[in-house]
Amino acid sequence: MPKLGVSACLLGEKVRYNGDGAEFRSLTRAWSHHLDLIGVCPEVGIGMGTPRPTIRLVNREGKIHLVNPKTDDDFTQDMLEYAELQSDALMKAEICGFVFKKDSPSCGLERVRVYRDDQPQAIRNGTGLFALVFTTLNPHIPVIEEGRLSDPLQAEHFLARVEFFSLWLEEGRGGWTADKLMRFHNTNKLFLLSRSPKAKRELGRLLAHAFEQGEHPDHAALQYMTAAQKSLNVLTKPGPIAHAMERVLGRVSSKLTRSERQEMLDVIHEYRRGLLPRSAPLTLLKHLVRRCDMETETNTRFISPTPLSLGLMAKV
Repeated sequence: MPKLGVSACLLGEKVRYNGDGAEFRSLTRAWSHHLDLIGVCPEVGIGMGTPRPTIRLVNREGKIHLVNPKTDDDFTQDMLEYAELQSDALMKAEICGFVFKKDSPSCGLERVRVYRDDQPQAIRNGTGLFALVFTTLNPHIPVIEEGRLSDPLQAEHFLARVEFFSLWLEEGRGGWTADKLMRFHNTNKLFLLSRSPKAKRELGRLLAHAFEQGEHPDHAALQYMTAAQKSLNVLTKPGPIAHAMERVLGRVSSKLTRSERQEMLDVIHEYRRGLLPRSAPLTLLKHLVRRCDMETETNTRFISPTPLSLGLMAKV
């Protein structure tokens, strides 16, 4: 079960500045049977009570500070130290992703308000201090704000990235070898092709270059996942996914009748045009692959990038 770091308020914990929680029910109820959720509240982590005064990001002479605007207490150094220690602890706990609270001066990923001492109006161009440290230290771990998870397309794509990372962790237990890395890449090549067509080629070249340079496989594996998650940060579109479906169909075509092949092509085409959800061609493809005894790891990884029990495939 993949472990997922989560801003604790999103789990319903009453740790917000006003003493409330901000439960995100898709996480806590619909998806929790597939994910091991680990709550983190950086502000409580640095000793701030609940409830507590609001804090904000302030730009002072080009440097970002985390301060209480009423008392001018500065929590920047405390937060930086906590974020570094907590980020290391979360990595050692083998989390496979992190869901951050939007707009938070500690946890927001983007468009967080940044103030200046001499201007009353904030500019929405900041990143929460904890989130900034975590993502800088762990660029290979997928992250998202909870607001984006309200969109099924973004939720499915993020959870597919989490699953991809979880499989990478599992494959790398006991240390990486060149053979392990190539096997992992080949197993996920259709998944990568469907999500980020350029990534499959670029990651293959990255591995080839790393092996030529004699890099340690563990280092090459980290480079691989960092580059992969950067590519996967762009939301997938129906076209590449439909193309990958056609690739799988091509592998089983010799065992199908002409009418079966045409029916599958028609369903894929309707998905590409937005007339059917992704679950329709994938369910049919899964049936054909099983019937033709072609349930290879590569095919299965593409067809089931996230558990169907999450219910997202029918909405994208």
